[in-house]
Amino acid sequence: MTSAFVYVTDKNGYELLQHSAMSLVLSQPTACSIHVYCYKFMPDPSDKFGATLTAFGANVTFRQINNPEIEAHSTFGHVTTPTLLKLSAVTELIEHYDRVIYLDNDVLVFGDLKIGSIVFGNSPVAAVTDMDLSETGALRNTKWSDAAAESFDVGDYFNAGFMIFASENWRGASFPANYSKALSQHDIACLYKVDCTSIDQCALNYTFRKAWLKLPVTYNMQAGAKFTGAWKDAAVRHYCGRRKFLPITAFRNDRRDVRYLSNIRRNLGRPAAPWALWYEIPFRLNVLRKYRSAASMRRFLDALQSSSAISSR
Repeated sequence: MTSAFVYVTDKNGYELLQHSAMSLVLSQPTACSIHVYCYKFMPDPSDKFGATLTAFGANVTFRQINNPEIEAHSTFGHVTTPTLLKLSAVTELIEHYDRVIYLDNDVLVFGDLKIGSIVFGNSPVAAVTDMDLSETGALRNTKWSDAAAESFDVGDYFNAGFMIFASENWRGASFPANYSKALSQHDIACLYKVDCTSIDQCALNYTFRKAWLKLPVTYNMQAGAKFTGAWKDAAVRHYCGRRKFLPITAFRNDRRDVRYLSNIRRNLGRPAAPWALWYEIPFRLNVLRKYRSAASMRRFLDALQSSSAISSR
């Protein structure tokens, strides 16, 4: 089975991407084919990132990406135009690989993803349920975010920061066309959230509604679960939101983060963060401080585990 890993970035996201891609190379048991799609920039000819990954056995390709129809849609906050282009990148590769895995720049991969063991059935895409329990999110009317609500539904809305696409279930030009229509609909009103800025994610959810495979939470442990036990051993950590895995800071990065990022940075030729234990202690204190406020998230994660279409590893 052939697999391709895909990133889409502009110049501002390139630094995070390098750390994410190195985490991928360090964590997978076989050589990775990595495709970096660059929006309105290309790495400097003196940049050594590609050569560094190649030295680890990876096959790395850089290419520019543009899609005027998709780029015409407005973006807000942390969602940038390259984020809208993720399905365009997948579409370019899906006919050449059995599996295409898209990753956001703010994802770190710690463990073997075992892509070949995932049984898709008729689903074109596999992803993890979104963990946003805010009062404006897709789960705002459930018990997880509102104690007065009656629904315990974990939702049919996925996070688009980590997605695996199955080529045998891809429907030609249909998915890109439906995605474009969904973006236009989102310009008028969001079907999922209040005051929504998750343009690409909502459009992708509408495109693949009722047709996506639910992965175990370990495939995309989102930052909202950072202060729960599930964060500790997740195979994939997704640092969505304003604060990313860089810069390394006390109270936000645990020992696992610091040790792994130090290894990544050494391999990228950058200075490593010393004394991982110094970060672990304040992080543990933060976990204790947030224990009560994280109760809904802990219950939600338990429900997600039981609703996943695939058994957790």
